[in-house]
Amino acid sequence: MDKNLFLKNMEEMIQIAKTNGNQIDHKELLDYFSDYELNEEAKKLLIASFVEAGIRVLGVDEAQIVAEEAKEKADISEEEQGAIRFYEEELEQMDLPGEEEQKELIHAWLVEKGDGEAVIESFLPQILEIARTHTGKGVLFGDLVQEGNIGLLEAMAIYQGKDAEGFLAHAKSAVEDSILDAIAMQRGSDSVGEAMAIKANRLDDASTFLSKELGREPKIEELAKYLSMTEEEVKEVMKISLDALSVMEADIKQS
Repeated sequence: MDKNLFLKNMEEMIQIAKTNGNQIDHKELLDYFSDYELNEEAKKLLIASFVEAGIRVLGVDEAQIVAEEAKEKADISEEEQGAIRFYEEELEQMDLPGEEEQKELIHAWLVEKGDGEAVIESFLPQILEIARTHTGKGVLFGDLVQEGNIGLLEAMAIYQGKDAEGFLAHAKSAVEDSILDAIAMQRGSDSVGEAMAIKANRLDDASTFLSKELGREPKIEELAKYLSMTEEEVKEVMKISLDALSVMEADIKQS
């Protein structure tokens, strides 16, 4: 799935719905996204996204959708609650900048090529807050945080402006888009292998960004830190990626 194209299509349909009295027929909505071959869970998430955006989706029980979303958020396992507490405790122990100091860090990074790592660290509270609003939707909290970090890295890689306020808005949007994309992909994924492929792609993107930032290949511990993963998780994704590559190479030689 092309994330940017999918999000662009969502924005287009929301604008169409707004010009039509903030409403859209659910068949028209699903037909518009038929090329993406969404499964039933992904379709529910798509409709729920429009309902949350204040769009009335005709032909569906909006009250039931809202109730299901609320139930999902309420049904957070003890393990998930523990993960959230872990991140919150880590946050309390960190000496993070305030709002104005964060803007100064961003300005220094944009204008003077300042400390990119400090900018990334300063965003952790925002990433945790955004991830917390999307718990209970089929993706583990730790994975949501990872996806949020990836969204931030992508935002930093492509932003061309010099305005700290503009970057803040751009980065927050990129973080949430990345998290929502992960949820949609997880619900639409047909196998663990596909989900692992997504993680491998995210790891590759992070490695490319850090290589440019550091001027060298990043170490495993550096990748783990930027992705909020353990070193063991990074190694596992790397190993699976290498195993898959080996299988592909073997298939090519045999053909």
